[in-house]
Formats: sequence, structure tokens, C-alpha cells
Amino acid sequence: MKIQIFIVIAILGLSSCEGFLDRSSLDQLSEDTFYKTENDMDSALLGIYSVLQNIDWTGKGWMMLEIPSDNTQAGGTDPEFTPIDDFTMNGDTPPVAATWAIRYRAVTLANVVIEKIIASDFDQSIKNEFLGEAQFLRALAYFDLVRLFGSVPYITEAPRFDIDLLYARTPLNDVYEGIKSDLEFASEHLPILRNGVDVGRASSGAALALLAKVHLTRKEYGKSRDRAKEVIDLGIYSLMENYSDNFDLATGDNNAESIFEVQFTGCANFGTGNARQAFFAPWGEGITKDRDGWGSQIPTSPTVNPPGTTIADSFESEDLRKKWSIMSPNVAYPNLNPEDGGYIYPGSGASASGVNIKKYVVGGGDNICFMSTPLNASIIRYADVLLTYAESLMEIQGGVTSDSEALFYFNLVRERAGLAPLLMIDKETVLHERRVEFAFENQRWFDLIRTGEAIEKLTFHGKNIQQHNLLFPIPSTELETNPNLTQNPGY
Repeated sequence: MKIQIFIVIAILGLSSCEGFLDRSSLDQLSEDTFYKTENDMDSALLGIYSVLQNIDWTGKGWMMLEIPSDNTQAGGTDPEFTPIDDFTMNGDTPPVAATWAIRYRAVTLANVVIEKIIASDFDQSIKNEFLGEAQFLRALAYFDLVRLFGSVPYITEAPRFDIDLLYARTPLNDVYEGIKSDLEFASEHLPILRNGVDVGRASSGAALALLAKVHLTRKEYGKSRDRAKEVIDLGIYSLMENYSDNFDLATGDNNAESIFEVQFTGCANFGTGNARQAFFAPWGEGITKDRDGWGSQIPTSPTVNPPGTTIADSFESEDLRKKWSIMSPNVAYPNLNPEDGGYIYPGSGASASGVNIKKYVVGGGDNICFMSTPLNASIIRYADVLLTYAESLMEIQGGVTSDSEALFYFNLVRERAGLAPLLMIDKETVLHERRVEFAFENQRWFDLIRTGEAIEKLTFHGKNIQQHNLLFPIPSTELETNPNLTQNPGY
């Protein structure tokens, strides 16, 4: 059921998805009549979640988070994201402005809700849970912003006519301290488990897992180790038996491996379905049974990229993950449109690189429409926590380790993929494992940046990346309207 929340101060036209976003309709509300009850506040919180469903956050997020890396390339020539692929982007490149705007929309909505929660007369435990949820979502948005753009304006107050809204950039460390503070509060006050209609909402485990990633990014390895271990010790998450279970319509949503994911419904109102299939499915193959399936983003492959640097040749020959990540010549997918006898990827390929993305491509069928499938989009999987824990121990022990505990959790991920366990791990081993485990899940670019490997690996891959490209440009529209903002060097 669609929810429309009409509230002044930016909460306008937000839509729901199934499960925890399926609530009774609200109609013609104003700030004066809203935020009065716990149900009002709950609905306002759900408005923040709906921002994650926006096509600029999830459906097209790969333009900024995957295309710059050595995992994927543009499937054709497109003025929106080709400049990101070849590092000629500037402040006018459309995905740059869209990524900035949608994250700050989440921040603004979170700040409004936080202000209203603090001013409410609810029981303190209820207030703390509401606050934890809003702060988690605010931290999620800022974590992307700070990794993409560097020091950004760190805004924690709701917009009002009587305050100066032209914020300057906040020192990088202060932004990260704010993110960590929000996640620490969330981890203390959010429920450990979410059940019933609340399945999919932020939990204590999600806050701890995201906090572990923040500490890992900041090279605070003792803290990332401890936060990841706290998630493990909760005992409520586990790897799915098969890697493919995470991306199958029948088993993918909110499963045992899911820690936090964007919720989608498919053929509800436009914007409540996952649009990734539309961009990932190969062009001209009719897989989606609709007008989409454009192959806009394709895997890098030795066909057009330097051998030894591409995602297609990064998988070991026995790795079960490759089939469910990359469509390769003559590989059969009997469960993809089974009513048609399944699908076999062409022997000659269906893209410039001869391969296409399989992950998030589910075919046609009930509740699948133009640019919409009901398959949720993963933000944090349990595999990420296991590899974060192993990497943290490895870094603490000097960049290489044969520590039994680190190897145990690291090898859980490998063995699920059908690979032999390793007896030692180092930085390159961990970075490689993360590459194949999280292919096309918007992790690779951030992993290259935080490990300091971006320039070396992308140059070897054949990209003309410069030091200033490690941060994206501040959108030109923001600089034009806010004289207190400054552009990143090199743009």
C-alpha cells in the first residue's frame, strides 16, 4: 500500500514498500498536526527509508560506486556516466549531483525527525529507539558522502527559515566522529532482532556492522575487530548455504545473511521496485520481458581490458560465485525464466566485453515490471562482517597472519564458494576475496580507496586516474548556490 506523507520541511511525496513500510494511508497532514503520536513518528522514520529506494540511491548508485573501479565499465557511450568511467568527470556530471542530493535528502529528513523526537514527551526508551533509527540512517548517508567527496558539510539541525543554511565544509575527522557517535548510539538502543512488519528496519547488529566498516576505513583496526566480533557474537546471523541464495527471489530478501538491505516491492508504485535488473541485464536478450535490460554497466573482461586486471578473470576456476555474479559464454541459468526453458548466455557474448552482470538479474514474471523487481538490495551482508573481522586481525598483526581465528572466519566465506581454505592471509588476499565476494555490490571502489590501492591497480588496469580523482568533484550547482563551499582540488 502506498503511503503519502504531506509534511512541511522536506517530507513530501514519500512512498512505501512491503513489510515495515506497509502502513495505513495518511492524508493532508501538516507539521502542526503531525509528530504528535508514536505512530506519527514511526511514519516519519519510514519516510527516511523511502529515500534509499530512490533510483539515484540504489537503482543507479553503481554509476558512482562501481563504474570508477576495475570491476565494471560503461556498456556504451553515455554522457551521464562515461566521464566517470574514464575519469573526465566534473561538477556538472549528472550522477555527481544526484548522489550528493539524495544523500543530503536523507540527512535532512533524519535531522527533522531527530529534532521532533527530542522535543516529544514519549517514554525515554521509545525516544531512544526512534533516535537510534534516525541516527543510523543519517550515518549511512554521511558515510557515503564523506568517502565520495571528502570533508562535507556535517549538518545535524533541521532546516528553518531563521538559520543560515549555507554551510561550509566540516573537517574530515569531525564528520567521521559524528558518524561514529550516531552509530554507537544506534547500536546501544536499537533492537537486536526485527520481526513481523518491522523486518528490514535498522537493528543493533546493523549499526555495529556499519560501525565496524567505519573503523576499518579509518584504520582503527582494534575497534573494527571488536565491533565485527560483537556482531558475530550476537549469534543471529549466518552465511546462506549457497552464495546464489542471496540474489534469488525466493531466498534473497531479509535472510539469515542479511544485516541491512533496501526493501523493494516490485510492481507497486514506481520507485518502490529495484531498478538494478533494468541496467544490468544484457541488451537485446529479452530476459526481463519488458522494455528494459540495457546492459548499461558490464563487467570488465580480458576481451577489452588488460588480462589479469579484470573481474572476469579474478575468479578462481572452482569459484561458485562467478556463475551467479557474471554471465559468461554458454553458461545456462535454468531458473531464469524457467517457463521458457531457462536461459543460456550466448557463446559470442552479449556486450562489448563478452560478459554481463548476473547479480540482481532475475528475469520476468509476477511482480516484475519495467525497471522494477521485488528483490531487495544488500547494503551489509554477514560475509562483510566476517571479512572485516579477518582483515582487522590481519592488519593488527602487521599485514599478514596465520591466526586461527582470522582464518576460520575468512575461510567460512571461501568454503561457501567451493574453494579450499587458506593457511595464511595478507592484504592482497583479503582485497581479492572482497572483490569476488562483493562484485557489483558497490564495494570495490571504496575498498580500493581505503587500502590505498586505487591508483596503482587502476593504472595497471589501463585507466587514466590521477591523485585528485580519489575524491569526486563537488556538484557545480552546490557551489553556485553556496559561496561557503569550496571545490575539491583538481576540478
